[in-house]
Amino acid sequence: MSQPEPIVVPDRLNMATWFLDARVDEGRAEQVAVHYHPGPDDAAREVTYGQLCDRSHRVTNLLRSLGLRIEERVLLLLLDTPQFVEAYFGVLRAGGVAVPANTWLQPQDYAYYLEYARPRVVIVDAEVWPALEPVIADAPHTDHVIVVARGDAKMPTGAVALVDYETEVAKQPALAPTEPTYRDDFATWLSSSGSTGKPKCVMHMHHDFVWNTIAYAQRTLGLTERDVTLSAPKLFFGYALASNMLFPFSVGGRCVLTPQRLQAEEYFELIERYRGTQLVTVPTSIAKMMEVDTSGRDLSSLHSLVSAGEALPPRLHRSWKDRFGVEIYDGIGSAEMFHVYITNRPGDVKEGSLGRIVEGYRHRLVDDDGKEVGEGQIGTLVIEGPSAGAGYWRMRDKSRETFWGDAVKGGDKFHVDADGYFWYCGRGDDMLKCSGVYVSPVEVENCLLGHPAVHEAGVVGYRDEAGLEKAMAFVELAREHQRRPGLEQEIVAYARDHIAAFKAPRRVVIVDALPRTETGKIRRAALRELAKADAGAGKSKSEGETEA
Repeated sequence: MSQPEPIVVPDRLNMATWFLDARVDEGRAEQVAVHYHPGPDDAAREVTYGQLCDRSHRVTNLLRSLGLRIEERVLLLLLDTPQFVEAYFGVLRAGGVAVPANTWLQPQDYAYYLEYARPRVVIVDAEVWPALEPVIADAPHTDHVIVVARGDAKMPTGAVALVDYETEVAKQPALAPTEPTYRDDFATWLSSSGSTGKPKCVMHMHHDFVWNTIAYAQRTLGLTERDVTLSAPKLFFGYALASNMLFPFSVGGRCVLTPQRLQAEEYFELIERYRGTQLVTVPTSIAKMMEVDTSGRDLSSLHSLVSAGEALPPRLHRSWKDRFGVEIYDGIGSAEMFHVYITNRPGDVKEGSLGRIVEGYRHRLVDDDGKEVGEGQIGTLVIEGPSAGAGYWRMRDKSRETFWGDAVKGGDKFHVDADGYFWYCGRGDDMLKCSGVYVSPVEVENCLLGHPAVHEAGVVGYRDEAGLEKAMAFVELAREHQRRPGLEQEIVAYARDHIAAFKAPRRVVIVDALPRTETGKIRRAALRELAKADAGAGKSKSEGETEA
Protein backbone atom coordinates (compact mmCIF):
# COMPACT_ATOMS: atom_id res chain seq x y z
CA MET A 1 0.00 0.00 0.00
CA SER A 2 1.53 3.29 -1.10
CA GLN A 3 2.17 5.97 1.48
CA PRO A 4 0.43 9.34 1.02
CA GLU A 5 2.50 12.33 0.01
CA PRO A 6 3.83 14.20 3.04
CA ILE A 7 1.98 17.38 3.93
CA VAL A 8 4.16 20.37 3.13
CA VAL A 9 3.14 23.68 4.71
CA PRO A 10 4.89 26.72 3.20
CA ASP A 11 7.20 28.79 5.37
CA ARG A 12 5.36 32.02 4.55
CA LEU A 13 1.75 31.45 5.47
CA ASN A 14 -1.28 33.51 6.41
CA MET A 15 -4.52 31.62 6.95
CA ALA A 16 -6.55 34.40 5.32
CA THR A 17 -4.72 33.73 2.08
CA TRP A 18 -4.83 29.93 2.32
CA PHE A 19 -8.48 29.51 3.33
CA LEU A 20 -10.10 32.54 1.66
CA ASP A 21 -8.06 34.45 -0.92
CA ALA A 22 -7.02 31.25 -2.69
CA ARG A 23 -10.67 30.49 -3.45
CA VAL A 24 -11.04 33.86 -5.19
CA ASP A 25 -7.82 33.21 -7.10
CA GLU A 26 -9.36 29.91 -8.26
CA GLY A 27 -12.22 31.83 -9.83
CA ARG A 28 -14.79 31.26 -7.07
CA ALA A 29 -15.44 34.93 -6.24
CA GLU A 30 -19.10 34.65 -7.25
CA GLN A 31 -19.61 31.27 -5.61
CA VAL A 32 -21.63 31.04 -2.39
CA ALA A 33 -19.48 30.41 0.70
CA VAL A 34 -22.05 31.03 3.47
CA HIS A 35 -25.78 30.38 3.64
CA TYR A 36 -26.82 32.72 6.44
CA HIS A 37 -30.03 31.69 8.16
CA PRO A 38 -30.76 34.07 11.04
CA GLY A 39 -33.64 34.50 13.41
CA PRO A 40 -36.40 37.07 12.93
CA ASP A 41 -34.07 40.06 13.42
CA ASP A 42 -32.24 39.67 10.11
CA ALA A 43 -32.95 38.47 6.59
CA ALA A 44 -31.60 35.19 5.24
CA ARG A 45 -28.95 35.72 2.61
CA GLU A 46 -26.07 34.17 0.72
CA VAL A 47 -22.52 35.46 0.98
CA THR A 48 -19.94 34.75 -1.71
CA TYR A 49 -16.24 34.14 -1.39
CA GLY A 50 -15.61 37.47 -3.09
CA GLN A 51 -17.80 39.34 -0.61
CA LEU A 52 -16.12 37.69 2.38
CA CYS A 53 -12.70 38.50 0.96
CA ASP A 54 -13.69 42.13 0.38
CA ARG A 55 -15.12 42.53 3.87
CA SER A 56 -12.16 40.88 5.55
CA HIS A 57 -9.85 43.39 3.85
CA ARG A 58 -12.02 46.21 5.20
CA VAL A 59 -11.90 44.74 8.73
CA THR A 60 -8.11 44.60 8.48
CA ASN A 61 -7.98 48.26 7.51
CA LEU A 62 -10.30 49.17 10.38
CA LEU A 63 -8.17 47.31 12.91
CA ARG A 64 -5.00 48.93 11.63
CA SER A 65 -6.62 52.35 11.79
CA LEU A 66 -7.29 51.66 15.47
CA GLY A 67 -3.64 50.88 16.02
CA LEU A 68 -3.65 47.06 16.04
CA ARG A 69 -0.18 45.67 15.45
CA ILE A 70 1.10 42.25 14.50
CA GLU A 71 0.79 39.60 17.26
CA GLU A 72 -1.73 41.61 19.29
CA ARG A 73 -4.88 39.81 20.37
CA VAL A 74 -8.47 40.49 19.31
CA LEU A 75 -11.18 38.94 21.47
CA LEU A 76 -14.11 37.77 19.33
CA LEU A 77 -17.47 37.61 21.11
CA LEU A 78 -19.49 36.99 17.99
CA LEU A 79 -22.43 34.80 17.07
CA ASP A 80 -22.45 32.56 13.98
CA THR A 81 -22.91 35.30 11.41
CA PRO A 82 -21.05 36.47 8.29
CA GLN A 83 -19.47 39.11 10.54
CA PHE A 84 -17.74 36.35 12.51
CA VAL A 85 -16.16 35.03 9.30
CA GLU A 86 -15.02 38.39 7.94
CA ALA A 87 -13.78 39.57 11.35
CA TYR A 88 -11.86 36.35 11.95
CA PHE A 89 -10.02 36.55 8.66
CA GLY A 90 -9.64 40.30 9.00
CA VAL A 91 -7.75 39.81 12.26
CA LEU A 92 -5.48 37.16 10.70
CA ARG A 93 -4.87 39.28 7.60
CA ALA A 94 -3.68 42.08 9.88
CA GLY A 95 -1.23 39.67 11.53
CA GLY A 96 -3.21 39.72 14.75
CA VAL A 97 -4.24 36.79 16.93
CA ALA A 98 -7.93 35.86 17.02
CA VAL A 99 -9.27 34.74 20.40
CA PRO A 100 -12.82 33.37 19.93
CA ALA A 101 -14.65 33.05 23.24
CA ASN A 102 -17.92 31.58 24.39
CA THR A 103 -20.82 33.99 23.89
CA TRP A 104 -22.95 32.41 26.63
CA LEU A 105 -20.85 33.49 29.60
CA GLN A 106 -21.36 35.84 32.54
CA PRO A 107 -19.66 39.23 33.16
CA GLN A 108 -17.12 37.75 35.58
CA ASP A 109 -16.05 35.29 32.87
CA TYR A 110 -15.41 38.09 30.40
CA ALA A 111 -13.49 40.00 33.07
CA TYR A 112 -11.22 36.97 33.27
CA TYR A 113 -10.64 36.92 29.50
CA LEU A 114 -9.93 40.65 29.42
CA GLU A 115 -7.19 40.32 32.01
CA TYR A 116 -5.88 36.90 30.96
CA ALA A 117 -5.73 37.16 27.16
CA ARG A 118 -4.95 40.91 27.18
CA PRO A 119 -6.85 41.73 23.97
CA ARG A 120 -6.04 45.10 22.44
CA VAL A 121 -9.43 45.07 20.68
CA VAL A 122 -12.75 43.36 21.39
CA ILE A 123 -15.30 42.72 18.64
CA VAL A 124 -18.64 41.91 20.25
CA ASP A 125 -22.14 41.22 18.97
CA ALA A 126 -24.75 43.65 20.32
CA GLU A 127 -26.61 40.64 21.70
CA VAL A 128 -23.60 39.76 23.86
CA TRP A 129 -22.76 43.34 24.85
CA PRO A 130 -24.96 43.41 28.01
CA ALA A 131 -22.77 40.69 29.57
CA LEU A 132 -19.56 42.51 28.62
CA GLU A 133 -20.64 46.03 29.56
CA PRO A 134 -20.37 45.67 33.38
CA VAL A 135 -16.66 44.79 33.20
CA ILE A 136 -15.31 46.50 30.09
CA ALA A 137 -14.54 49.84 31.77
CA ASP A 138 -12.03 48.11 34.03
CA ALA A 139 -10.35 46.14 31.22
CA PRO A 140 -6.63 46.77 31.79
CA HIS A 141 -5.36 46.14 28.27
CA THR A 142 -8.27 46.84 25.89
CA ASP A 143 -8.22 50.09 23.93
CA HIS A 144 -11.14 49.60 21.55
CA VAL A 145 -14.51 47.84 21.55
CA ILE A 146 -16.19 47.25 18.19
CA VAL A 147 -19.89 46.37 18.31
CA VAL A 148 -21.73 44.42 15.61
CA ALA A 149 -25.33 45.63 15.67
CA ARG A 150 -27.28 43.30 13.37
CA GLY A 151 -30.73 43.68 11.88
CA ASP A 152 -32.91 45.99 13.96
CA ALA A 153 -30.44 46.11 16.85
CA LYS A 154 -29.30 49.61 17.74
CA MET A 155 -25.78 50.57 18.68
CA PRO A 156 -25.57 50.52 22.48
CA THR A 157 -23.99 53.19 24.61
CA GLY A 158 -21.74 52.46 27.53
CA ALA A 159 -19.06 53.61 29.91
CA VAL A 160 -16.48 53.34 27.11
CA ALA A 161 -16.44 54.67 23.58
CA LEU A 162 -17.78 52.07 21.16
CA VAL A 163 -16.99 51.62 17.48
CA ASP A 164 -19.91 50.84 15.15
CA TYR A 165 -18.74 47.82 13.16
CA GLU A 166 -21.04 48.17 10.15
CA THR A 167 -20.56 51.92 9.78
CA GLU A 168 -16.79 51.89 10.14
CA VAL A 169 -16.14 48.75 8.07
CA ALA A 170 -18.10 50.29 5.18
CA LYS A 171 -15.82 53.35 5.22
CA GLN A 172 -12.63 51.34 4.81
CA PRO A 173 -10.81 50.62 1.52
CA ALA A 174 -11.60 47.22 0.03
CA LEU A 175 -7.95 46.24 -0.24
CA ALA A 176 -5.48 45.78 2.58
CA PRO A 177 -1.94 44.38 2.45
CA THR A 178 -1.94 40.92 4.00
CA GLU A 179 0.66 40.66 6.75
CA PRO A 180 3.35 38.27 5.42
CA THR A 181 3.26 36.06 8.50
CA TYR A 182 5.21 32.86 8.87
CA ARG A 183 3.76 29.42 9.45
CA ASP A 184 5.00 29.63 13.04
CA ASP A 185 3.38 32.97 13.85
CA PHE A 186 0.47 32.74 16.27
CA ALA A 187 -2.92 32.87 14.58
CA THR A 188 -5.66 31.74 16.96
CA TRP A 189 -5.90 30.92 20.63
CA LEU A 190 -8.45 28.22 21.37
CA SER A 191 -10.05 27.91 24.78
CA SER A 192 -9.58 24.69 26.72
CA SER A 193 -10.91 24.29 30.22
CA GLY A 194 -10.76 20.52 30.56
CA SER A 195 -13.35 19.30 33.03
CA THR A 196 -12.96 22.12 35.56
CA GLY A 197 -11.32 25.47 36.11
CA LYS A 198 -10.95 28.72 34.18
CA PRO A 199 -10.35 28.55 30.43
CA LYS A 200 -6.79 28.07 29.25
CA CYS A 201 -5.82 29.62 25.91
CA VAL A 202 -3.98 27.15 23.69
CA MET A 203 -1.59 29.09 21.45
CA HIS A 204 -1.89 27.84 17.86
CA MET A 205 0.07 28.90 14.79
CA HIS A 206 -1.10 29.34 11.20
CA HIS A 207 0.60 26.04 10.37
CA ASP A 208 -1.52 23.97 12.79
CA PHE A 209 -4.84 24.75 11.12
CA VAL A 210 -3.60 24.13 7.59
CA TRP A 211 -1.89 20.84 8.45
CA ASN A 212 -4.90 19.30 10.20
CA THR A 213 -7.28 20.55 7.51
CA ILE A 214 -5.31 18.62 4.89
CA ALA A 215 -4.78 15.53 7.05
CA TYR A 216 -8.26 15.21 8.53
CA ALA A 217 -10.83 17.16 6.50
CA GLN A 218 -9.45 16.61 3.03
CA ARG A 219 -7.60 13.29 3.16
CA THR A 220 -9.55 11.43 5.86
CA LEU A 221 -13.13 12.71 5.51
CA GLY A 222 -12.76 13.53 1.83
CA LEU A 223 -14.58 16.88 1.85
CA THR A 224 -15.04 18.43 -1.60
CA GLU A 225 -16.39 21.59 -3.21
CA ARG A 226 -19.81 19.91 -3.36
CA ASP A 227 -20.14 19.78 0.42
CA VAL A 228 -22.50 21.97 2.44
CA THR A 229 -21.80 21.78 6.18
CA LEU A 230 -24.00 22.65 9.15
CA SER A 231 -22.97 22.58 12.80
CA ALA A 232 -24.72 22.14 16.12
CA PRO A 233 -21.77 23.60 18.11
CA LYS A 234 -21.05 27.26 17.48
CA LEU A 235 -17.98 28.80 15.82
CA PHE A 236 -16.41 29.94 19.08
CA PHE A 237 -15.66 26.23 19.69
CA GLY A 238 -12.57 25.12 17.79
CA TYR A 239 -14.51 22.01 16.75
CA ALA A 240 -17.04 24.08 14.80
CA LEU A 241 -14.61 26.83 13.75
CA ALA A 242 -12.86 24.20 11.67
CA SER A 243 -15.66 21.81 10.73
CA ASN A 244 -18.20 24.46 9.75
CA MET A 245 -15.92 27.17 8.33
CA LEU A 246 -12.28 26.37 7.71
CA PHE A 247 -12.78 22.86 6.36
CA PRO A 248 -15.45 23.64 3.73
CA PHE A 249 -13.66 26.86 2.74
CA SER A 250 -10.45 24.92 2.12
CA VAL A 251 -12.08 23.00 -0.74
CA GLY A 252 -14.46 25.68 -2.05
CA GLY A 253 -17.50 24.27 -0.25
CA ARG A 254 -20.25 26.05 1.65
CA CYS A 255 -21.42 26.31 5.24
CA VAL A 256 -24.73 27.20 6.89
CA LEU A 257 -24.52 29.72 9.74
CA THR A 258 -27.26 30.40 12.28
CA PRO A 259 -26.75 32.83 15.19
CA GLN A 260 -29.45 31.34 17.38
CA ARG A 261 -29.44 28.03 19.20
CA LEU A 262 -31.47 25.51 17.23
CA GLN A 263 -34.08 22.99 18.25
CA ALA A 264 -33.66 19.43 17.00
CA GLU A 265 -36.30 19.74 14.29
CA GLU A 266 -34.63 22.87 12.90
CA TYR A 267 -31.52 20.92 11.87
CA PHE A 268 -33.68 18.84 9.55
CA GLU A 269 -35.32 21.98 8.17
CA LEU A 270 -31.94 23.48 7.35
CA ILE A 271 -30.58 20.27 5.83
CA GLU A 272 -33.58 20.13 3.54
CA ARG A 273 -33.55 23.83 2.65
CA TYR A 274 -29.83 24.17 1.92
CA ARG A 275 -29.20 20.61 0.73
CA GLY A 276 -26.77 20.01 3.56
CA THR A 277 -24.33 17.15 3.07
CA GLN A 278 -22.60 16.92 6.45
CA LEU A 279 -23.89 17.75 9.92
CA VAL A 280 -21.27 18.46 12.58
CA THR A 281 -22.72 17.57 15.93
CA VAL A 282 -22.48 15.87 19.33
CA PRO A 283 -24.24 12.75 20.64
CA THR A 284 -26.66 14.76 22.79
CA SER A 285 -27.97 16.55 19.69
CA ILE A 286 -28.20 13.29 17.75
CA ALA A 287 -30.35 11.79 20.52
CA LYS A 288 -32.70 14.77 20.40
CA MET A 289 -32.94 14.58 16.61
CA MET A 290 -33.95 10.94 16.85
CA GLU A 291 -37.12 12.07 18.64
CA VAL A 292 -38.24 14.27 15.70
CA ASP A 293 -40.83 13.19 13.15
CA THR A 294 -39.15 13.72 9.76
CA SER A 295 -41.82 12.18 7.57
CA GLY A 296 -42.21 14.11 4.33
CA ARG A 297 -38.77 15.72 4.50
CA ASP A 298 -36.22 15.33 1.71
CA LEU A 299 -32.96 14.59 3.49
CA SER A 300 -31.34 12.82 0.54
CA SER A 301 -28.47 15.32 0.33
CA LEU A 302 -27.09 14.33 3.74
CA HIS A 303 -24.24 11.83 3.44
CA SER A 304 -22.68 11.91 6.92
CA LEU A 305 -22.58 13.16 10.47
CA VAL A 306 -19.37 14.07 12.24
CA SER A 307 -19.60 13.46 15.99
CA ALA A 308 -17.14 14.37 18.74
CA GLY A 309 -17.08 15.93 22.18
CA GLU A 310 -18.42 12.94 24.10
CA ALA A 311 -18.77 9.20 23.63
CA LEU A 312 -21.32 8.10 21.02
CA PRO A 313 -23.35 5.19 22.45
CA PRO A 314 -23.47 2.24 20.02
CA ARG A 315 -27.26 2.00 20.41
CA LEU A 316 -27.67 5.61 19.28
CA HIS A 317 -25.28 5.09 16.37
CA ARG A 318 -27.18 2.03 15.23
CA SER A 319 -30.60 3.66 15.60
CA TRP A 320 -29.56 6.69 13.58
CA LYS A 321 -28.05 4.67 10.75
CA ASP A 322 -30.97 2.24 10.61
CA ARG A 323 -33.45 5.09 10.37
CA PHE A 324 -31.68 7.48 8.01
CA GLY A 325 -29.11 5.33 6.22
CA VAL A 326 -26.52 8.01 7.01
CA GLU A 327 -23.17 7.15 8.56
CA ILE A 328 -21.74 8.81 11.67
CA TYR A 329 -17.99 9.41 11.81
CA ASP A 330 -17.32 9.46 15.52
CA GLY A 331 -13.92 10.75 16.57
CA ILE A 332 -11.97 12.63 19.20
CA GLY A 333 -9.86 15.78 19.16
CA SER A 334 -8.86 18.54 21.52
CA ALA A 335 -8.11 22.25 21.64
CA GLU A 336 -4.53 21.31 22.51
CA MET A 337 -4.16 19.45 19.18
CA PHE A 338 -6.56 21.87 17.42
CA HIS A 339 -8.95 19.27 16.08
CA VAL A 340 -9.74 15.59 15.50
CA TYR A 341 -6.83 13.11 15.41
CA ILE A 342 -8.63 9.76 15.85
CA THR A 343 -11.78 9.01 13.88
CA ASN A 344 -14.04 6.66 12.00
CA ARG A 345 -14.11 7.54 8.32
CA PRO A 346 -15.84 6.81 5.01
CA GLY A 347 -15.75 3.07 4.36
CA ASP A 348 -14.13 2.35 7.72
CA VAL A 349 -16.48 2.53 10.71
CA LYS A 350 -16.43 0.23 13.71
CA GLU A 351 -19.54 0.87 15.78
CA GLY A 352 -18.79 1.90 19.36
CA SER A 353 -15.16 2.72 18.63
CA LEU A 354 -13.57 6.07 17.87
CA GLY A 355 -11.98 4.65 14.75
CA ARG A 356 -8.32 4.72 13.83
CA ILE A 357 -5.65 7.37 14.10
CA VAL A 358 -5.52 10.08 11.41
CA GLU A 359 -2.54 9.64 9.09
CA GLY A 360 0.38 11.74 10.31
CA TYR A 361 -0.40 11.46 14.03
CA ARG A 362 1.26 9.02 16.42
CA HIS A 363 0.20 7.77 19.83
CA ARG A 364 1.20 6.02 23.02
CA LEU A 365 -0.98 4.69 25.84
CA VAL A 366 0.73 4.94 29.22
CA ASP A 367 -0.08 3.89 32.76
CA ASP A 368 0.05 6.13 35.84
CA ASP A 369 3.84 5.73 35.95
CA GLY A 370 4.29 6.76 32.33
CA LYS A 371 5.02 3.24 31.07
CA GLU A 372 3.38 2.02 27.88
CA VAL A 373 0.54 -0.45 28.35
CA GLY A 374 -0.08 -3.56 26.29
CA GLU A 375 -2.72 -4.26 23.66
CA GLY A 376 -6.24 -4.11 25.07
CA GLN A 377 -5.13 -2.48 28.33
CA ILE A 378 -6.46 0.88 29.46
CA GLY A 379 -3.99 3.73 29.39
CA THR A 380 -3.77 7.52 29.19
CA LEU A 381 -3.42 8.79 25.63
CA VAL A 382 -0.32 10.68 24.56
CA ILE A 383 -1.01 11.99 21.06
CA GLU A 384 1.76 13.40 18.88
CA GLY A 385 1.41 15.37 15.66
CA PRO A 386 2.26 18.57 13.78
CA SER A 387 -0.93 20.40 14.83
CA ALA A 388 -0.01 20.50 18.53
CA GLY A 389 -0.27 23.92 20.14
CA ALA A 390 2.76 25.70 21.56
CA GLY A 391 1.37 25.61 25.10
CA TYR A 392 -1.05 27.50 27.32
CA TRP A 393 -0.72 31.28 27.51
CA ARG A 394 0.72 32.39 30.85
CA MET A 395 0.59 28.87 32.35
CA ARG A 396 4.16 27.56 32.35
CA ASP A 397 3.78 24.63 34.74
CA LYS A 398 0.55 23.36 33.18
CA SER A 399 2.12 23.69 29.72
CA ARG A 400 5.17 21.63 30.74
CA GLU A 401 2.85 18.99 32.18
CA THR A 402 0.67 18.75 29.06
CA PHE A 403 2.84 19.60 26.04
CA TRP A 404 5.90 17.45 25.32
CA GLY A 405 7.19 18.95 22.09
CA ASP A 406 4.71 17.88 19.41
CA ALA A 407 3.07 15.48 21.88
CA VAL A 408 0.12 16.25 24.13
CA LYS A 409 -0.65 14.21 27.23
CA GLY A 410 -4.30 14.65 28.05
CA GLY A 411 -6.55 13.14 30.65
CA ASP A 412 -8.41 10.71 28.40
CA LYS A 413 -8.21 6.95 28.88
CA PHE A 414 -8.44 4.47 26.00
CA HIS A 415 -7.65 0.98 24.95
CA VAL A 416 -6.70 -0.02 21.41
CA ASP A 417 -7.80 -3.32 19.91
CA ALA A 418 -5.76 -5.66 17.71
CA ASP A 419 -6.98 -3.89 14.54
CA GLY A 420 -5.90 -0.44 15.68
CA TYR A 421 -9.33 0.91 16.65
CA PHE A 422 -9.51 3.14 19.71
CA TRP A 423 -12.11 2.65 22.44
CA TYR A 424 -12.83 5.54 24.75
CA CYS A 425 -12.91 4.69 28.46
CA GLY A 426 -13.33 8.14 30.06
CA ARG A 427 -11.22 10.91 31.51
CA GLY A 428 -8.60 9.96 34.07
CA ASP A 429 -10.45 11.70 36.88
CA ASP A 430 -13.67 9.94 35.83
CA MET A 431 -12.25 6.40 35.90
CA LEU A 432 -13.41 4.08 38.64
CA LYS A 433 -11.26 1.51 40.39
CA CYS A 434 -13.54 -1.30 41.51
CA SER A 435 -12.10 -4.50 42.98
CA GLY A 436 -8.65 -3.09 42.21
CA VAL A 437 -9.35 -2.86 38.45
CA TYR A 438 -9.92 0.26 36.33
CA VAL A 439 -13.53 0.47 35.18
CA SER A 440 -14.63 2.76 32.36
CA PRO A 441 -17.79 4.72 33.20
CA VAL A 442 -18.47 4.89 29.45
CA GLU A 443 -18.58 1.09 29.24
CA VAL A 444 -21.09 0.93 32.11
CA GLU A 445 -23.20 3.73 30.61
CA ASN A 446 -23.31 2.05 27.20
CA CYS A 447 -24.43 -1.15 28.90
CA LEU A 448 -27.24 0.63 30.75
CA LEU A 449 -28.42 2.25 27.51
CA GLY A 450 -29.31 -1.23 26.31
CA HIS A 451 -32.15 -1.35 28.85
CA PRO A 452 -35.35 -0.14 27.16
CA ALA A 453 -36.28 2.14 30.09
CA VAL A 454 -32.95 4.02 30.04
CA HIS A 455 -32.68 7.12 27.85
CA GLU A 456 -29.41 8.52 29.27
CA ALA A 457 -27.06 7.43 32.02
CA GLY A 458 -24.20 9.00 33.93
CA VAL A 459 -21.93 6.78 36.01
CA VAL A 460 -19.59 7.95 38.78
CA GLY A 461 -17.97 6.40 41.82
CA TYR A 462 -18.92 6.54 45.48
CA ARG A 463 -17.43 5.03 48.63
CA ASP A 464 -19.36 2.28 50.38
CA GLU A 465 -19.43 1.73 54.14
CA ALA A 466 -16.08 -0.08 53.94
CA GLY A 467 -14.52 2.84 52.06
CA LEU A 468 -14.33 0.90 48.78
CA GLU A 469 -15.16 2.54 45.47
CA LYS A 470 -18.31 1.34 43.74
CA ALA A 471 -20.24 2.54 40.71
CA MET A 472 -23.39 4.63 41.02
CA ALA A 473 -25.60 5.30 37.99
CA PHE A 474 -27.84 8.32 37.54
CA VAL A 475 -30.49 7.55 34.94
CA GLU A 476 -32.89 9.56 32.80
CA LEU A 477 -35.85 7.43 31.73
CA ALA A 478 -36.99 7.07 28.14
CA ARG A 479 -40.06 9.12 27.32
CA GLU A 480 -42.44 6.14 27.23
CA HIS A 481 -41.33 4.86 30.65
CA GLN A 482 -42.34 6.10 34.10
CA ARG A 483 -40.88 5.44 37.54
CA ARG A 484 -42.26 2.26 39.03
CA PRO A 485 -41.38 0.08 42.01
CA GLY A 486 -38.47 -2.24 41.36
CA LEU A 487 -37.22 -0.49 38.21
CA GLU A 488 -33.88 0.43 39.79
CA GLN A 489 -33.22 -3.18 40.83
CA GLU A 490 -34.20 -4.31 37.36
CA ILE A 491 -31.63 -1.95 35.78
CA VAL A 492 -28.91 -3.21 38.13
CA ALA A 493 -29.79 -6.81 37.29
CA TYR A 494 -29.65 -6.01 33.59
CA ALA A 495 -26.14 -4.59 33.99
CA ARG A 496 -24.98 -7.66 35.91
CA ASP A 497 -26.24 -9.85 33.08
CA HIS A 498 -24.33 -7.91 30.42
CA ILE A 499 -21.00 -6.84 31.99
CA ALA A 500 -18.76 -8.20 34.74
CA ALA A 501 -20.50 -8.02 38.11
CA PHE A 502 -17.79 -5.84 39.68
CA LYS A 503 -18.40 -3.22 36.96
CA ALA A 504 -22.18 -3.07 37.41
CA PRO A 505 -23.56 -0.14 39.40
CA ARG A 506 -24.34 -0.87 43.04
CA ARG A 507 -26.79 2.01 43.17
CA VAL A 508 -29.17 3.42 40.58
CA VAL A 509 -30.75 6.82 41.03
CA ILE A 510 -33.49 7.95 38.65
CA VAL A 511 -33.40 11.69 37.92
CA ASP A 512 -35.54 14.01 35.83
CA ALA A 513 -32.49 15.36 33.95
CA LEU A 514 -28.75 14.81 34.12
CA PRO A 515 -26.65 17.92 34.76
CA ARG A 516 -24.95 19.05 31.56
CA THR A 517 -22.41 21.57 30.31
CA GLU A 518 -23.32 24.23 27.77
CA THR A 519 -22.18 21.85 25.01
CA GLY A 520 -24.41 19.04 26.25
CA LYS A 521 -21.77 16.89 27.95
CA ILE A 522 -22.71 15.23 31.22
CA ARG A 523 -21.20 17.16 34.14
CA ARG A 524 -19.55 14.33 36.00
CA ALA A 525 -18.20 16.64 38.67
CA ALA A 526 -21.80 17.55 39.55
CA LEU A 527 -22.77 13.86 39.55
CA ARG A 528 -19.90 13.06 41.90
CA GLU A 529 -21.20 15.68 44.32
CA LEU A 530 -24.69 14.18 44.07
CA ALA A 531 -23.29 10.69 44.62
CA LYS A 532 -21.32 11.81 47.65
CA ALA A 533 -24.35 13.45 49.21
CA ASP A 534 -26.61 10.55 48.24
CA ALA A 535 -24.35 7.86 49.67
CA GLY A 536 -23.80 9.85 52.83
CA ALA A 537 -27.48 10.51 53.38
CA GLY A 538 -28.40 6.86 52.92
CA LYS A 539 -31.61 7.53 51.04
CA SER A 540 -34.34 4.94 51.04
CA LYS A 541 -35.17 2.77 48.05
CA SER A 542 -38.52 4.47 47.75
CA GLU A 543 -36.68 7.64 46.75
CA GLY A 544 -35.37 6.01 43.60
CA GLU A 545 -32.25 4.18 44.73
CA THR A 546 -31.29 0.57 45.14
CA GLU A 547 -28.37 -1.21 46.74
CA ALA A 548 -27.28 -4.31 44.80
